[in-house]
Amino acid sequence: MTTPSGAAAFGRALARIGKDRPQRGGPDVPGLSHSRLAILRLLETAREPRRIEDIAESTGLHANTVRGHLDALMSAGRASRTGSEPDGRGRPAWLYSAKASGTAEELAAVLEGALEAATAPGLARDAAVSWAQTLPGVPHSTSPDGAVDAATEALTHLGFDAVRNEVGDAITLRACPYASLVRDHPVICEVHAGVLVEVLRRTGQPVGVASLDVFPTPNLCVAHLTRPDTTPEWVVTMEESE
Repeated sequence: MTTPSGAAAFGRALARIGKDRPQRGGPDVPGLSHSRLAILRLLETAREPRRIEDIAESTGLHANTVRGHLDALMSAGRASRTGSEPDGRGRPAWLYSAKASGTAEELAAVLEGALEAATAPGLARDAAVSWAQTLPGVPHSTSPDGAVDAATEALTHLGFDAVRNEVGDAITLRACPYASLVRDHPVICEVHAGVLVEVLRRTGQPVGVASLDVFPTPNLCVAHLTRPDTTPEWVVTMEESE
């Protein structure tokens, strides 16, 4: 079984990653712009090295713009490149990958150690409660909207670029500080969802978490919420054509 101390260690490790990993304009990438951050996070979440053309298509940026951002990221030690295998048609293309900073490597080691100490099914739930306890006090809300605002602020404190939608039934999470770790440790996403559940519970409002979409697009997740005051008056459904 998951020991309380093991789950707590895992929660603390995640809290440290969210606090310590560089975010927008972090010191390890001076002047980090939104476009450059998008390219870096794309490389961090990619399953394999990416070509400039692939990055340009994914980000909507011109290939020459992408090339300039990649040069800056390599100069900052956050990206590396290798040549692709020759295919007999001219010079091989460059392939780009994210390069972990020393800080990221140290934090990954902390995470690995915590996982070794706590791997039972109750890990996500117990670690979420432990992690939520590291957050600033969650205010008691007087409305569901206030609860969603409090949850969005808590997720921002965890290191995300969190934005709620206008209806207040979804929160978009960008710039995930855990992006390079979650593919090997998907339980991290379960803990994120658990923290959100715990934060909403503390607001005293009947707002819950229906689901968490992980990376429907690179480095962007969406938490779908349930609340009793946003039921539509009616829903128009479209029949599929034969």
